[in-house]
Amino acid sequence: MFPGEMDQVRHARRMVEALFAGTGRENDAGLIVSELATNTLLHTRSGHAGGWFGVEIRLPDDGPAYLGVYDLGGAGVPQLRRRQAEYEQRVGGFGLAIVNELAAQLSRAGSPQTGHTVWVYLELKARSAECAGAAAG
Repeated sequence: MFPGEMDQVRHARRMVEALFAGTGRENDAGLIVSELATNTLLHTRSGHAGGWFGVEIRLPDDGPAYLGVYDLGGAGVPQLRRRQAEYEQRVGGFGLAIVNELAAQLSRAGSPQTGHTVWVYLELKARSAECAGAAAG
């Protein structure tokens, strides 16, 4: 659990990158948690006075890793926005799209009343093999 303050996103990211050290997905895992935690603070009660957000990680020996960020609810349901046409300029709103590109699966559970967990499965071996193949070629 982290206090609901923007400077805590950096701490959550560093923790996750340390846990994923040696997997080849350290940066991706850190970015995913950073994006999800930032959304939590911007769009839910987690970012209000006294708020907090939670980070859950499962790193199994085989299979994909699980990363989840829990918020306190109070807003709408997290939505994955579709990319806009090139001529439509927009700042922000694409954090979940970035997360979706990096993850094997992106989903959510919960409600605005009870809070949400936005979670991903992140493949470790597949990306590592891609990186190794690119380095060899």
